[in-house]
Amino acid sequence: MRINLAQTNYDPTDSKRLEALLDDLEGITCLPECFALGRSGVETLQYLNRVSDEARSIVEVVKKMGKTVILPLIEKHPVMRNRFYNTTYVIHDGDVIGTYRRVVIHPMEKSFIQSGKEFPVFEIDGITFGILVCFEIAFPELTRVIALKGASLIFVPSSAPVEADYLWEARLKARAIDNQLFLIGVNRCGVIGNERYSGGSMVISPRGEIIYACKTGEEIAPVELDLEEIIKERGSEPTFSEFEIVVYDKFMERFKEGRG
Repeated sequence: MRINLAQTNYDPTDSKRLEALLDDLEGITCLPECFALGRSGVETLQYLNRVSDEARSIVEVVKKMGKTVILPLIEKHPVMRNRFYNTTYVIHDGDVIGTYRRVVIHPMEKSFIQSGKEFPVFEIDGITFGILVCFEIAFPELTRVIALKGASLIFVPSSAPVEADYLWEARLKARAIDNQLFLIGVNRCGVIGNERYSGGSMVISPRGEIIYACKTGEEIAPVELDLEEIIKERGSEPTFSEFEIVVYDKFMERFKEGRG
């Protein structure tokens, strides 16, 4: 299967540029996390209101193109003023087939980003995948939840700044090895305000090997994946198949009792 890493520093309200970016791409294209770190106070709320107001029209643009796109945007909370969801839309064949609202919110964002509640998986052409956003890749439990739902790959749209660069590759590799599946990290690049983003989007194999890695600038990179690698790796090193969730359940019961 083909996936496309769309490592950009685009303004999410620039739909014309988005159309040009997607025009010649086939397969599943993943864009970086829309939310821009480093903004604070009134500027943050002005920015989030602006991009959330444009979300619906951006989704319509992608639907009309008939492309398969993992499109991270900001979604305005339906009731609470100045509260938002960090929402990733999954668009395929002219329809939104599902959304993922980021569950684990970075401390910098908790004052205005509302947490989602679920870790859904999506299926396109018989391929099951999940989504985590940026900081969420730090938590092994989240990738395991998605893997246990049958995912062969997990997309990680991100806005990771340069100071987190040392964690980016290590965490993607670790989560791929943990669950013996493909991790596709798509990071923003360039500068916004006082934040510099590191790029370095990459695809990690079920063995934890880098299949492809972008550099620091803008790049659209098509990558072919062989899903048979998952079967081979899980067969030769059966750590995922031997995971006994009952052990985890028992531990969590004791943990809850200890806190009670």
